Amino acid sequence: MLRRLLPALTLTAVAWSTAQANLLDTWHEVQASLDAGDAVAAEAAIATLQEEAVELEIRRMPAFASALVTWAEANPGAEGEAMLRVAKEMDPELPSAYFLAARWSVEQGATIAAMKEVAAGWIALLSFEPTRRVVGAWLLMWGVFSLVGAIVTFMLVVIIRHIRGMVFDARDLGGKIFRPANAWVLAFVLLLLPLFAALGPVWLIVYLFILSWVYLGQGLRIWAFLACLVMALSVPTLAWVQHEFFHVDSLADRIGTALEERQSDFGTLREFSDLAQELEDVSDYHLVLGELLRMHGEPAMAKVEFQKATLLKPENPLPLLFVANLALEEGNTKRSIQLFNQALELDGRNAFAYHNLSLAFDLSRSFSEGDAARARAREIAGREVAEDGLRGLDPRVRYPRLGIDDVNRLVESLSPDQVALAVGGPSPLDPVTMVATPVSLIFLVGAVLGLVLLLFRLKFYPAAKECSKCGKVYRLEAGFGESTVYCSQCVSVFMKRDVVSIEQQTAKMDQIRRWEAWTSLLRRLSGFLIPGSQGLLDGRVIRASLWGFLAWFFLTGALIWLPLFVPRIEPLATTAQIELVLFVCLGLVVLRSGVSAWSRR
Repeated sequence: MLRRLLPALTLTAVAWSTAQANLLDTWHEVQASLDAGDAVAAEAAIATLQEEAVELEIRRMPAFASALVTWAEANPGAEGEAMLRVAKEMDPELPSAYFLAARWSVEQGATIAAMKEVAAGWIALLSFEPTRRVVGAWLLMWGVFSLVGAIVTFMLVVIIRHIRGMVFDARDLGGKIFRPANAWVLAFVLLLLPLFAALGPVWLIVYLFILSWVYLGQGLRIWAFLACLVMALSVPTLAWVQHEFFHVDSLADRIGTALEERQSDFGTLREFSDLAQELEDVSDYHLVLGELLRMHGEPAMAKVEFQKATLLKPENPLPLLFVANLALEEGNTKRSIQLFNQALELDGRNAFAYHNLSLAFDLSRSFSEGDAARARAREIAGREVAEDGLRGLDPRVRYPRLGIDDVNRLVESLSPDQVALAVGGPSPLDPVTMVATPVSLIFLVGAVLGLVLLLFRLKFYPAAKECSKCGKVYRLEAGFGESTVYCSQCVSVFMKRDVVSIEQQTAKMDQIRRWEAWTSLLRRLSGFLIPGSQGLLDGRVIRASLWGFLAWFFLTGALIWLPLFVPRIEPLATTAQIELVLFVCLGLVVLRSGVSAWSRR
């Protein structure tokens, strides 16, 4: 009998000793000790705080950990290092703790340790809830801007490469429609038409770009059309990133995160509790609020909320189970048995109710009834029923887990006015509206207009040719001796040598050497200055696009995204090493592109 009674006595003692666990009160002791400079007392209070967090099954305390990191930064040395270690224990996902440790390791000359801390800090940036979303948005925007930069650069390269053909065709068309003296006027008007229509420089770039499609090969034409579509979608994409990642989380999202991750968040708790008057008649509100209060070490206040939830929705067994658990932890076993039985009348397969009822029977020395309830719990949920729930102040009492589904159920039960008041959050994004922005419309219209213009020119006014020997632009007209490869002069010099004088042949060869020298120089310079440009003009679209994107990605990352944005996300983060790596990668991309362009004629 004594062996059967010992667990019950232990339960009573544990419940009595831990019932007063309160995180905020203990944290005030920590603050007072730190303000007084008593690190030993602070560590003792922090140990108590951690024990209370274990009792409440709180896994993360980011607010407390962040405060300790701030204190440690202002108080370097043994005491600061001790507080930093504790901060990592309170919240292993807090990035600032790792970056501060890396800074101190660098100052002490421990390079390898610093590199490990930096790596851990960056991993934490991606896993820490407050920074994970911002870092994700930052990476997406970095990628989008790099892609846009590469496309715009390549568009300018295509325009410059084929501007001679566009000028020649415009002037030729003017000569056919008007007098030859007015041909240049028409060419000037045609090529700068968006400016004369007061449409602006962006329209001009898109206009000249679509004019060049007729001079491109099949692969480049497909790339050009897709480039316009990508540019049209870039603005909605950036708007979507801003909408999804940079808005303040709604209250419902923050509550769901706190419950799912068992994360102490006193600000969210206070904001949610302030809605008590507006949501007084909502049972699910009191249930969720009660669990938040219990999780933050306020069992008495939590009990009141659970009782309100029970009165508002008597048919729901969940609030009854919470009230029964609290009664059990208070030592009121008779009341807890009554409440557990009421909950089981509403839900006869509630394993938590049977499990906790068995403990209540044990405390009441009704061991046979306790064994029966325990067997029933195992029959329903197996031997893992104790691990399925959350521990209470009494380590053997198990509470059901509330999470994001329960918060969503609460939101669904609210009226539209209550949702706007209690949940808030950003307005929904309208993708159609974002596609209708001016920049997106320019490129959408450009893509459609480019296809129409390309089909028209292929049928009625084909593109001018460029002599592959001397670079002369000409039109392939019947009766003038031009070929699809050489202009008439090159045909005469290289195929009809007997009828061409030596002086003309020599002059032509000098012209060809000058053309080759200039084109080789420009090709090689563009290979170094605009990685991937030469490959694009040669028709290697996928490879060239990849090199261009990487060049912009590494360049903007080292000069803009890392030094300007990372300190705003995490002030203690170090970026110098990553910037150096990006510059090295950029140099390799430029070298690869330049060497490839240099080796080609």
